[in-house]
Amino acid sequence: MLKQNSGAEIVEEAHKLITGARQADYNHPTEDYGRTVDTFNALTGRDLNIEEAILFMTCVKLSRLFNELQTGQWIPDNTRDAIGYLGCLNMVRVRENHRNNL
Repeated sequence: MLKQNSGAEIVEEAHKLITGARQADYNHPTEDYGRTVDTFNALTGRDLNIEEAILFMTCVKLSRLFNELQTGQWIPDNTRDAIGYLGCLNMVRVRENHRNNL
């Protein structure tokens, strides 16, 4: 049985991941996705930026969520991770905005 605040709980879980354990393991999303972008660009010769990389990862999760709808599955990690990626996007934008206002 789902709790009434299950939507809020998954948001809280995503928040804990991107500001706690994952950030401790991989650093702030600016550094984490900076490495990802550098690797992707080196491998492909493209010029993806950090925000685009995070949106790409969000697209992966949205694709998986769409597949869940088509197959009748429910994999909570996909919802949580999509929320987390958008949280990371906001963290990057907040940091960039702060740097631009110094």
